[in-house]
Amino acid sequence: MEQIGLAIIGSTGAIGDRHIEAIKQLTTCRLVGVNARKQAPLEKQAARLGVKAYFTLPDVLNDPDVDAIVIATPHPSHKEIALESFKAGKHVLVEKPIGVTPSEADVIVSAARKYNLKLSVLFNNRFRSESLKMKGLMDSGAIGEIYRATVSSGMFRTQDYYNQLPWRGTWGLEGGGALLNQGIHAIDLFVSLVGLPDSVFGQMRTLKHDIEVEDYASALLEYSDGFLATLNCDTVQAPPRQRMEIYGERGAIIGDDWNISLHHLETPLQEFMNNAQGMFVSPKTTEEKFVLEEIENTHAPAIDDFCRAILENRDPMITGEEGSKAQELVAAITLSSCTGERVSLPVNRDDYDDLMDDLMKSGKLP
Repeated sequence: MEQIGLAIIGSTGAIGDRHIEAIKQLTTCRLVGVNARKQAPLEKQAARLGVKAYFTLPDVLNDPDVDAIVIATPHPSHKEIALESFKAGKHVLVEKPIGVTPSEADVIVSAARKYNLKLSVLFNNRFRSESLKMKGLMDSGAIGEIYRATVSSGMFRTQDYYNQLPWRGTWGLEGGGALLNQGIHAIDLFVSLVGLPDSVFGQMRTLKHDIEVEDYASALLEYSDGFLATLNCDTVQAPPRQRMEIYGERGAIIGDDWNISLHHLETPLQEFMNNAQGMFVSPKTTEEKFVLEEIENTHAPAIDDFCRAILENRDPMITGEEGSKAQELVAAITLSSCTGERVSLPVNRDDYDDLMDDLMKSGKLP
């Protein structure tokens, strides 16, 4: 089988290591070389792996053995690296989030289309067995028309986590907090299942950390067909917990810390509501729990899909457009919280960029 030659930008970080281990499992690609800012660790890593050490981005892009770039750097650098890679004729797989703002995402996506190259955003949780099961249930219509949904990503970070790297927790270098960095995985999965809302009303707080950005956010999401959803993301919750609930006319899908269950109504909701006798009766339900195989490194199927998209000349599972949706929702919640107004999607790019400029200058939420 033909193999895609990959180079990792930002290879010496924790995420870079995940990519390296994932690539070792695959037959669709091979690791050609690695790049990082600090040369000593880079040289040591390249020697250990038996691959090339690239000391600059042009070194990577000028290598004809490299077909595609894997961007594993902090997201403030994604735009510049992606654009230079496309200009050099390289396909791009970029870690989440695709950029700092929707405007940056737009530019990256447009460049990929302009140069007719593949772009994928690495939301590896989409490739978990549990995520694929939830997606399959939704696509099959297992719970019928949705009328309510909720997603909660309650995580925990110490102050030391933010102190370790100067870009963390800042508007100027990170561009967001619990929503854009930590909660983005849950938001992306949620959007992949129920879609983007028409409008949002959000609230954000810097509740417990000494940082500029939010560590707590909640939002009410309104969809075109009338149903409402709620969202919560934070980095202050102990014990941490991830939970998603989607309710439809014929049942519900619930994910509780990756434990997936399907609840089936014996009688459809509206039919039971209209015809049942008694004030406090409820539809009878059956619950199905799923025992699913755990994928140890979900970066592997994500990278494999990206490489197969190149080899088969098709779109990857998570295109640039698809991978930008979670960022669109994050921006809408942020804009709503800072203005105190309901915000329609897609967000006005000028308004959001102006807001980011203001937040960078003030160094805090309004």
